[in-house]
Amino acid sequence: MARRKRPPAGSCEYCASWGELTMHRLCPPCGRMRNWAETGRYGRQMGSCRRCGYPQPIAQDGTCRACLLAVRAGQDEDWMWSEVRRGYLPPGRPRQLAFSLADVTLPEANPLRKHDRPMVSQKIPPWVRQLCPSPLRDDPRICPPQMPGQLGLFPTPRRTFTKYDGGRIHDREIPDLPPVIAELRKIATERGVTGASWSRMTWNLARLALAAREPGERQVHPETVRQLPEMYPTIGEALQRAGLLAPPRARLVPAEELDYGSCGHCFAWANDRLTVCLDCRQWSYLHRGTGECRRCHRDLPIADTDGLCRFCRVVTLESEVDFAGIATDGGDQLWIGREAAPQLRTLDARYPGLRRKGRFESKRKLAQAAERAVRTVSAHLIDPGQLELFPTPPRDWTRLNEAGLPALTTTAETVMEDFTTYIDQRGWKRPQMGGSNRTLRILLAHLGADTPILEKDVRAVASLSSNHQGARVINYLRRRSLLLAEEPVDRHLAGARRIADGLPNAFGDAVHAWIDVLTGQGSKPSLPHNPETVHRYVRNVASTLKAWDTAGITDPREVTKKHVEDILQPLRGTAARGLHVGLRSMFRALKRERLIFRDPARTVALTVARRLPTPLPSDRLRGLLDNIPSVRDQLIVALAAVHTLSMIQIRRLRMEDLDRARGQLRVRRPGRLDHIVYLDDLTLQLMTAWIVERAERWPDCTNPYVIVSNQTAVDDLHPHVSKEVVHSPFQRAGISAGKLRQDRLFDEARETADPIRLMRVFGVCSATATRYVAAAHPDKKPGPIQA
Repeated sequence: MARRKRPPAGSCEYCASWGELTMHRLCPPCGRMRNWAETGRYGRQMGSCRRCGYPQPIAQDGTCRACLLAVRAGQDEDWMWSEVRRGYLPPGRPRQLAFSLADVTLPEANPLRKHDRPMVSQKIPPWVRQLCPSPLRDDPRICPPQMPGQLGLFPTPRRTFTKYDGGRIHDREIPDLPPVIAELRKIATERGVTGASWSRMTWNLARLALAAREPGERQVHPETVRQLPEMYPTIGEALQRAGLLAPPRARLVPAEELDYGSCGHCFAWANDRLTVCLDCRQWSYLHRGTGECRRCHRDLPIADTDGLCRFCRVVTLESEVDFAGIATDGGDQLWIGREAAPQLRTLDARYPGLRRKGRFESKRKLAQAAERAVRTVSAHLIDPGQLELFPTPPRDWTRLNEAGLPALTTTAETVMEDFTTYIDQRGWKRPQMGGSNRTLRILLAHLGADTPILEKDVRAVASLSSNHQGARVINYLRRRSLLLAEEPVDRHLAGARRIADGLPNAFGDAVHAWIDVLTGQGSKPSLPHNPETVHRYVRNVASTLKAWDTAGITDPREVTKKHVEDILQPLRGTAARGLHVGLRSMFRALKRERLIFRDPARTVALTVARRLPTPLPSDRLRGLLDNIPSVRDQLIVALAAVHTLSMIQIRRLRMEDLDRARGQLRVRRPGRLDHIVYLDDLTLQLMTAWIVERAERWPDCTNPYVIVSNQTAVDDLHPHVSKEVVHSPFQRAGISAGKLRQDRLFDEARETADPIRLMRVFGVCSATATRYVAAAHPDKKPGPIQA
């Protein structure tokens, strides 16, 4: 009998194990796998291993025998758990080399993954479970434990439990659970339930209900019990028997409006079962107009100002300044309702014109501060060393963006600080000077402070709105030599020129020549008239010139004496007197300038009834100064009532003309001799008190006029006060200044009956003095002055 040949020994070509080999130089297990791969048994086939990448027989999961041995030996736990979790790792991982020894059996090399179907659960082999035992069942995501005594920052939202959540916290220590389990056992005995599944499920649900309690609370609210997925009546009965069920809360809203979910308008989740949250209800009350929102295109209550609903307005305001990073591209930011919801101010609907306040305004201010911090100096600053090539055209300040002003230079910041000091020295309050500060900052930011600023630019910026003021800015820049002033234009002369421009061509040119003569700019020198008088003359004759042009008279040379008489015939009183004086002045000036051949109004006479002066009743004069609280107003009334000064004379009284040591006051009269007024004791006391008050209120006032106001006292142009200042005390007293002057002249004429004395004391002309003497003494014959 022939001896059987011993199998050769060596290393297997597939698994590299050392031992007896088959005729194909493979170990017996690898040889069997090759046979199975050739015949397709047990899912084996030839291919590259998914793990090591070598070509050889592979199992149905795509791995070779050597890789299966390495995973089974615990040398690659990452690959093992990746296979269990259906993951994929790149090939090239190391293999397990083993010895094939007698009486030593290697472990089974079975694949870990039997299939790769997505919806079928993967069965974990027992040896894999032994490598990683089951952890402690306490999922921190299920009702995480909270610190007792700590108040909640946000209201607890409605929970959504599953029937497996109780088992996921099986090993958590929950207080008061044993008495509830004991009650559940009693309920099972009463109902005759003997199955273990019922007990396991009810115990897990009770554990879940107790874990959902608020921190510091021992009892479970009925609302929490109803949130359990199933069997909540049984759990509620067990909790009630154990004394752990809280009494039900009173409902805060009608039952017909209760519904779980978010707000139907703003989508805020409030957990209060309201279909529309309280904030959106308030918005609907204030904005009763319902329409299509121009942003979300929903039919909701919208604001009249921007056409947005409450939700879109909050989203746009939140995303306008995105400090929190909540702005979304192509989506909207949702929020929690009730106390945590963003409170949108709706004062603009109830009180139009008020600015919104709150965190939206704070965010906007923070954004503006951050923007100002990175601003650069304007690129249009005027260089003082650069000559002007062309005249500067008027700048258009109407497109100014105040939110993006350039940064101030060092010189400009110094000017702004000096302007603040200037405000304090003048005794003004800083909050009231916001318009002036705003105007000066705009000019310095765009033009700089190295060269003077045009006065027309200051006035253009000041005319943008009522929140921009330029009068004090002009005065300050003039003091600092930073102003290129314009030639002053009298508003009365400008009004007269404007009326002349609106007349027909022939009459318009004639009126312009007439204005030149009245202002002393004619072909022959003459004294200029008061601009107010010029304006009044032109205003009185303008309607007559237009009527003549409509009637076919196209040139002033065509006007005859009959035309003047016809236009004056239907008029009476002041209207007739004003038109007659205006026409006589106009034709006299045109004849002087040789624009007409004859004066048609020269021989036209107008009969005017002159009223004799009458005294005022004594009861109206009694206690006149007692009803006037201001010292300045008392002085104005005393000058008019005692010394018969007119309003224009009172406005033009100068400090240098006052001699308090002698009690004299000089009244300047253009074209006539000055008049000296001897002040009585009352007027002198009022004058002294006013000078003291003026020095206390405006210590650095340089206005040369005696009567000043809050505006003229600090104006560097030194204007006299307006008409309203000198007329206001008489309006407050309910008496006319002209009546007071007449009463004083009439009283003096009645005492003296001497016109010369009236002329010396009050500075009136001879005709006026004679008229008052005749009115006071009608029984006396006319004297030589009247003749």
